[in-house]
Amino acid sequence: MRRQLCAAVAVIGALGVLGTACSTGDDAAEKATATTAKAATTTASTTTAPLGPCELEADTRVEELTLAELSRYELMNGEPVPTFAAFLDLADRAKVGVLPEIKYFPKVDGGDPVPWTDAQLAEYQKMIEQRKNLKEVLMGSFQDSALAYFKTNKPEWTRVWFRGIGGKDPFAPPTVAEMKERAPSANALGVINVLYFKGTFAPDGKEYDVPQEFADAGIPVDVWFNVTTKGDSPEGAEPFAGVPSPGWTGVAEITPPNVKWISTDRVADYTTWAKGKEAVGEPAPTMIAHRGGGEDGVSENSLEAFAQAVKDDAGILETDVQWTKPTAQDPNGVPVLMHDATINRTTRCPG
Repeated sequence: MRRQLCAAVAVIGALGVLGTACSTGDDAAEKATATTAKAATTTASTTTAPLGPCELEADTRVEELTLAELSRYELMNGEPVPTFAAFLDLADRAKVGVLPEIKYFPKVDGGDPVPWTDAQLAEYQKMIEQRKNLKEVLMGSFQDSALAYFKTNKPEWTRVWFRGIGGKDPFAPPTVAEMKERAPSANALGVINVLYFKGTFAPDGKEYDVPQEFADAGIPVDVWFNVTTKGDSPEGAEPFAGVPSPGWTGVAEITPPNVKWISTDRVADYTTWAKGKEAVGEPAPTMIAHRGGGEDGVSENSLEAFAQAVKDDAGILETDVQWTKPTAQDPNGVPVLMHDATINRTTRCPG
């Protein structure tokens, strides 16, 4: 059992976070969003001079490419890798909320993740502030250092600490004491569905009441779903490592009702489910559309995905942001959308 659990934790630790969103827009907003996506895609592909044919070498890291160099590659749906500015423009036009996850990565030779500079954080903040129609702004990260800047400089933005379950994190539910120690700058918790737990936790035999503990502390929760634990549906999935894997219904019915957001890939399905709950007087948590949602054939973190999520009534768009290599023109680099440290999984050379 121990060997199986360790393998499972290792797999989960390598995986990302999910997200979704709730109600928005009329036909005009949808048309504006589609126009924005098209314009942003055109801009991204024409404002940087292509450097000619590309070859996608193994372990091609975002931080080692300038924006011009990155423009040689495309997402699997044919889009260029979107800039953060294009993402914000789309969200601003649609008047939805955003949850950009601040991504830090270790250098190639290992070590701790390298934080953004204050100059990068200041530019990032300014870019968001320039979009006046954003419905809501949440800052998310696994690292407290990413949230500390915004606690000081933009305290009105919600700061979500994503609590992982692999690597440095034990396979155990989070506690308020742990959050205060590891993420003192956060005022909201992001946790995978199997660790939003109440009862005896099978892997360690200890008693937990995560919902009550965080509700008593006044800390709202974003429950997210993982491809390993499954459960990204109303019904949930089979237990994972002896721990129940609740779906949206199970999470929403846990008391006290402290889950403010549910992050999911299944945007359209979540909207249908949430409207059903509202019809019987049971408001559902706000959906956060993870990387734009999980529509078949649509690349994650693409403008196409985010435009589709808005059309499916997403209210908050989650994405992953990191910086390209600095240049004389862009001394901080350029913030772009990419979940992984490398571009290999989600991009290709144009065919």
